[in-house]
Amino acid sequence: MASTTGRDTRGPAPALSPIRRAKTTAEEVEERLIMAIARGDKLAGERITEADLAQSLNVSRVPAREAMQKLEVRGILVGGEQRGLRVADYSPQRIAELLELRLAVETIILQHIMREGRDNTSLLADLEHCVAGMAALSNSGDPVALGSIDLEFHRTLARHSGNELAAQIWEGLAQHMLIVFCRDWGEAFDRKGEVKLHEDLIVFLKSGKAEDIGAMLVRHFSPPATRDDAQD
Repeated sequence: MASTTGRDTRGPAPALSPIRRAKTTAEEVEERLIMAIARGDKLAGERITEADLAQSLNVSRVPAREAMQKLEVRGILVGGEQRGLRVADYSPQRIAELLELRLAVETIILQHIMREGRDNTSLLADLEHCVAGMAALSNSGDPVALGSIDLEFHRTLARHSGNELAAQIWEGLAQHMLIVFCRDWGEAFDRKGEVKLHEDLIVFLKSGKAEDIGAMLVRHFSPPATRDDAQD
């Protein structure tokens, strides 16, 4: 992930690195809508129509419709009695369900990463790069930027796991997680503590035991107060 300060400390990508294709208009609309929800510009229950969305983003109704349909399939937008769709309510129950799914998928991901004899040098370097970005922004007051780096941290774990199906399933949860991550960083009273939580996970990957993966992830996913109580 490129540094959020505009400088990538890892240097330029190799000449034969994969070509990044440009996003389609529908993908851009989808991304903008997700960020609007994450920022709180679009609230739970708020109605969204393809006409209003197309007008706001100065695009045709076709990509607006396509983006909305994709987000409805993923449960980020939901149907209602009126025309259009509504923003899903990220209630405590929905967040608990999301964490339950994350725990199952990320447990599998970490089990693959922590297999004996595996070389995680590249993975650890990428994770440390993410954490450096978090640390640099921890006092910035920008929860969306921090949430995006947090998402990239966990996406990096999925991509390096070697389990393609698990990585694909994780990616299916990514938009939900970005919304939750941005809100969590916005509400965090100790952002440096949240950065340290990710540093601790890197240390665990280096020297922890595979049988402790579940406990480590539960701690990582839990609210700060719960983690503190558990440690006491």
